Amino acid sequence: MICLLKVVVAYFILMFLSTNLLGFVVRGLVPPYKNDSNDNPYLAKEIASFNRAGIVVIILFIILSIFYYIILYHYWNIGVVSAAAMLMFPGIPDLLFEIRTGENSTPKNNPKKVIDFLCSTIFYWAALPDLWFSLC
Repeated sequence: MICLLKVVVAYFILMFLSTNLLGFVVRGLVPPYKNDSNDNPYLAKEIASFNRAGIVVIILFIILSIFYYIILYHYWNIGVVSAAAMLMFPGIPDLLFEIRTGENSTPKNNPKKVIDFLCSTIFYWAALPDLWFSLC
């Protein structure tokens, strides 16, 4: 019973950390949504300065993501690392949709293909047995 509780808690912790790290990296690498109705030169200057400062933050979060995987491997094993990766990568299509459109992704407005749904569902569910065999 303790092992089951440990796997469920680890699953949600890994999902939270992986999703947030992925969000910082992808949002920094992909150019932001631009609204054509705002042609204010002051706003354009501020966006450019924000993009320059964002490069340092992107590099920091890429290094932090690499250390995240190294720490998971060092303290646990490769199974936990693979579970963290399985929880991280299915979020990429939703993040790209949010960045491209500038609005939050919901089931109603997100044009999801069958293959995207199957892959994300398979990855999310496959992470549970992976954590089970890695931690117990």
